[in-house]
Amino acid sequence: MGQARKAQVGKGDVARFASEADGAIGLRMSVTGFVIVSGLPASGKTALGRAVAERLAIPFLDKDDFLEKRFAAFSEIDADLRQRLSRESDTELASNAAKLSAGVLVSFWRPRGEAVSYGTPTDWIADLPEPVVELHCRCRPDIARERFAARMRHPGHNDATRLTTLGQQFEELAGLGPLGGWPCVELETSDLSGFDALVDVASDRLRNAFADAS
Repeated sequence: MGQARKAQVGKGDVARFASEADGAIGLRMSVTGFVIVSGLPASGKTALGRAVAERLAIPFLDKDDFLEKRFAAFSEIDADLRQRLSRESDTELASNAAKLSAGVLVSFWRPRGEAVSYGTPTDWIADLPEPVVELHCRCRPDIARERFAARMRHPGHNDATRLTTLGQQFEELAGLGPLGGWPCVELETSDLSGFDALVDVASDRLRNAFADAS
């Protein structure tokens, strides 16, 4: 495969990618299909997903981008309101992804086959253009919890309040592994000190996975 032109894809591009045809913005897609980035909270999904999107020259959509835009309409956000806004953002992520022929999608996904109410549902992914490949960030639960406690996000996430509950779930969630249902590239993300090399490995493996699935 020839060298693809890198596209600078960030938070400000989300609405543009979703509202314009792929070719109309002059972005040359190097692959067709979707990368579903999964893993524990604070496992490196957003950073790795954004970098991989640049390498593959495809759009990047993060559920939290939609959620934080909704936060802006409220001065105070309690747990119930956050839950409602989160579910609305799940729907917005799905509807924007459906307008694309390719993309990297990041969220804290609902475990497939588990009777739980948290996480972004995955049933709509089956309707996206194929192939679909999962990129699973495998991170030690204790490290993910430390990152979660240390990171600074919009206060609407209520991370300080959620830390106790989520922290108790990290071991269990880590044991579930990848979502399943698609070809999967697994990467160890407990140590992000060699991030550029990790992006190289992820991009190469994803290109191979797309080629094998096509």
